[in-house]
Amino acid sequence: MPCKDITDHLRIRLDANDRISRYALRKLSCGGAVGNQSLIMDWLENKTAEEVLESQADTLLDAHNVTDEIEEYLLLKHFLAVKAGLSIMLGRESGGIEDYCRVEAIRCSPQGTEIVAQISVEGMTDQIQACGRCGKH
Repeated sequence: MPCKDITDHLRIRLDANDRISRYALRKLSCGGAVGNQSLIMDWLENKTAEEVLESQADTLLDAHNVTDEIEEYLLLKHFLAVKAGLSIMLGRESGGIEDYCRVEAIRCSPQGTEIVAQISVEGMTDQIQACGRCGKH
């Protein structure tokens, strides 16, 4: 990929009951989105922010029957990005999240909340390695 920008753009929408209704994590390269921007929406849908923050990576990986390292990496990237955005929104202890997630906006309305952030994939790499099924749990 010729583009050297390894920043992903994250957008999470929560409904009025604080449940995830939509999210997108996308890498914009040369004007076009790359990959599935809502890779784990089937797993996230209707979960509350608290439920997601309490979830462990293995739960997500088990639900997707992961057999490929690339698929595992992509699932973990989406999982950790969403958790980072939600954690910052709720003012939780970040545990290094601020190193790779920068929230640009949190918009609240009677219909729900929207979080817009940038994710440094390079900064997230150590976290992904620690969460994977590599035995470093």
